[in-house]
Amino acid sequence: MGQRGYLDIHSHILPGVDDGSKDWEMTMQMLKLAYRQGVRHIVATPHNYPGTRTQDNGEIRKLVKEANEKAKQIADDLEILSGNEILYRRGIPEEIAAGHILTMADSRYLLVEFYPGERYREVYQGLRELIEAGYHPIVAHMERVQALFENEDNIWEVIKLGALIQVNTLSLRGGFFDRRCARLRKFIEKGIVHFFGSDCHNTSERSPMMKDCVEKLYKKLPEGCLERILNENQEYFLQKKYI
Repeated sequence: MGQRGYLDIHSHILPGVDDGSKDWEMTMQMLKLAYRQGVRHIVATPHNYPGTRTQDNGEIRKLVKEANEKAKQIADDLEILSGNEILYRRGIPEEIAAGHILTMADSRYLLVEFYPGERYREVYQGLRELIEAGYHPIVAHMERVQALFENEDNIWEVIKLGALIQVNTLSLRGGFFDRRCARLRKFIEKGIVHFFGSDCHNTSERSPMMKDCVEKLYKKLPEGCLERILNENQEYFLQKKYI
């Protein structure tokens, strides 16, 4: 575990804003589970879709403030940060400027989601648009984006462009015969993965799991493979520095 505990950069822990936590009772249960899993910093990333009602950033910030107040009932070192999981579309920089999208922890980092079947050309051009606008996009649950997960060269190309890669911890809990999990472990060994996120939505099948998955990885990966993700990259993010 990193010196500050784990950082979870992808969560749906705020109540009543998307398909994540349904109320404050569930949020509290999720926060307690996350803390027991060694998580000390959670970026709340409610879905931000095009074509739906305009997001009220003020309301999200208010919920984050309330979540922090509740987190302090659990532990003084548990912190909730604001953000969004942004389904990619053209014009995201303009929506940020208009106050309809939150960056991660008020930094230049963005958590960006692509449709699983999105063509690689669209993924690449979308990431380039955000990078040229001065943002640092993190591809949410890369293992779901077929154009990246199934083509390692494409992953390296978007990393060279300036994008970063997040994978879900729940995707890493499989055994040796889980082909997706085995492929993700290889990516970690090669330095392709930059961040972990629980992508938690509830307290059951999509819970805020972190330590259980990371401990399994320590047993299966060569020594030192996880240090950059769990120490260096976490510190860069929390200090609003860029990888």
